[in-house]
Amino acid sequence: MEIDGKHYRSQPIADVAHGSRHRERLDLTAGEGATATLACPPIYGRMTSKIISLRGRHVQGSTPQHYTIADFLKWHDDQELELNPKFQRGPVWATPARSYLIESILRGYPIPKLLLRTSVDRDSRRTIRDVVDGQQRLRTIIDFANNKLVLGQKAGDYKGMRYSDLEDEEKDAFLAYKLTCEQLINASDEDVLEVFLRINSYTVPVNAAELRNARFDTPFSSLVKETVRQLGPVWALGVLSNRERVRMVDQSLVAEIYGFFLDGMQDGDENRITRLYENTLKLKDDELPDREEMVDVTLEAAKLLAEFEREPIVARPHFLIIVACVMYARDLLPPGRLLLDNVPTRDEMLTNVEVAVDRLREINSALSADPEDLPARFAPLIEAKTSTQRMRSRQIRFEYFSQAMAGYEIVNR
Repeated sequence: MEIDGKHYRSQPIADVAHGSRHRERLDLTAGEGATATLACPPIYGRMTSKIISLRGRHVQGSTPQHYTIADFLKWHDDQELELNPKFQRGPVWATPARSYLIESILRGYPIPKLLLRTSVDRDSRRTIRDVVDGQQRLRTIIDFANNKLVLGQKAGDYKGMRYSDLEDEEKDAFLAYKLTCEQLINASDEDVLEVFLRINSYTVPVNAAELRNARFDTPFSSLVKETVRQLGPVWALGVLSNRERVRMVDQSLVAEIYGFFLDGMQDGDENRITRLYENTLKLKDDELPDREEMVDVTLEAAKLLAEFEREPIVARPHFLIIVACVMYARDLLPPGRLLLDNVPTRDEMLTNVEVAVDRLREINSALSADPEDLPARFAPLIEAKTSTQRMRSRQIRFEYFSQAMAGYEIVNR
């Protein structure tokens, strides 16, 4: 075959591990008689390869293959199935969707095909399969097979059942159910990311947080992910919705707080968060903000807002500024673009938490009020809601929240 003017020679070779089964060897000849060999991983039966063109490059793919659920369970047990490669979204599917999928399988209905990136680990000589599309389906199947999923209302006659509750014939049919998948053979991370983005552009578009999760594998990105797991009280407040968390917006919020530690308060938007990831590419662990300090001030802010679960004041834009106020009070906030003319001194902040919570309660009421009932002294704060990420809006909200934490009466401006 010919790709980009170069000629490729494809031939089947015996796969020692699978007897008469075959894999393809693709000899790449490129000038000066040099030859490189790309060995495609073993699969059941003959693979018919096809070429997927991306950005002028080419990715070798397969025609659809069929594997049983039992095959996938074995690959998972043998650690040859990677369910959460870095480009994937979060792992949460609600019970109704999970139940509906299992019921479809139990009734023998077809489900959407999977897409895997298949490669061979040179050291262990094992075939590794990264799930490019279909993580939620496979997690659901594996959890059900391992008795970790109780089927809900959407499962119809199977409601309330686990795998262990099935009849033997039903278990056999479940394990023998064939999943259709295509494979990207030895594709690079860049190629897989491109395919992932294209697939998801046809359904729910990939958001900025998911794209950063796919693009960056650095000490900073790892710090962000580890910190997300330590902020349970924040997520319990309702700062983000469950859907936002599934789509990795929690990483955006955490990254932005780390941005406060590095650069102080700036404009806030997704492009700036992406630049933060880019600017920290070369930073080592000991050059990044201290995780313990970040977790402490963020949880302190959450504790201040404990009574306001899912109230307007805990929404992401306000919560970020309240965290910044706590950082300022603890002398952890660099100047950035923040003006301090109308901001209390650090010594005045959080000296009386009860009074501070009373003042925050007033602000929360104003954020919830109908426009005609809004006290005039809160008008600038409500106007600032129209551009929550711009520095001017952040400045106004910082002044209101910091004065509340100092126990100041809110007066007309």
